[in-house]
Amino acid sequence: MDASVFVEGALRNLDAIVEETTPRVLQQSDEEALHDLRVAIRRMRVLLKVARPIYTKFYANAVREPFTAFHRATSALRDEEVLEEILASIAVKDAAFERYKKMRKRRERRLRKDIIARIELGQVTHARRKLAALIELPVKPKRRVELTTFAREVVLEAQKSVEKLRDVPVTDVEGLHELRIAYKNLRYTAEIFADGLPIDLSALADPAKRMQTLLGDLHDVDVAIATVQKARSLSPGVSARIVRSLRRMRAKRVRDYTEASGYNRLAS
Repeated sequence: MDASVFVEGALRNLDAIVEETTPRVLQQSDEEALHDLRVAIRRMRVLLKVARPIYTKFYANAVREPFTAFHRATSALRDEEVLEEILASIAVKDAAFERYKKMRKRRERRLRKDIIARIELGQVTHARRKLAALIELPVKPKRRVELTTFAREVVLEAQKSVEKLRDVPVTDVEGLHELRIAYKNLRYTAEIFADGLPIDLSALADPAKRMQTLLGDLHDVDVAIATVQKARSLSPGVSARIVRSLRRMRAKRVRDYTEASGYNRLAS
């Protein structure tokens, strides 16, 4: 099969999910709707990125950008929801801390309203129209390549990105964040192109998903620490107590990550 034919089909399938989930988000009665929409758009962004050799970088990026803008807004909401869960687990009794958590809850509501407004203003529809136009463009013959060749190249490239960052120290917050993104790209490329891959490369999806999750959990705590440290409404003493609890949580998540990382390294 030609890679462009496969990519077109995968993009159409993801677009169908976006079409189906967007009204569910607007109804605000389905807790999984926004998650499903975020995952579909996240996969689409990864696919559009690796499909640049097929559609050209210019056209692929032109379609990717409006999806990215919407995805960033949903990510801000997701991050706020996770932050609330983390802060709720901190056993620090303080009136200012309680007020701070209520303030975060108000921010979460504003972010949710922003998502609804973006959909109602047609941001998702605009992105989908651009995608439809891209899919209709004819692919130049010189850009056509067999699926098995293309799939192998994109997964090996994603694996190479992971290998470059795999030894980043656990103290390097930004480096760990970049490693998480690299694992995410490896996972999604291996999952999306599984039918065109040899078994050894398609098998990379599960461990990449595991590492992405562990690094995501670690990143959530790092974001919580940075957010609390910037909170002006908390006294230095209360902020320090919260951060100590968060650092204990981080140490546990670091252990989970390093144990899994060592296992994956031995397995590879």
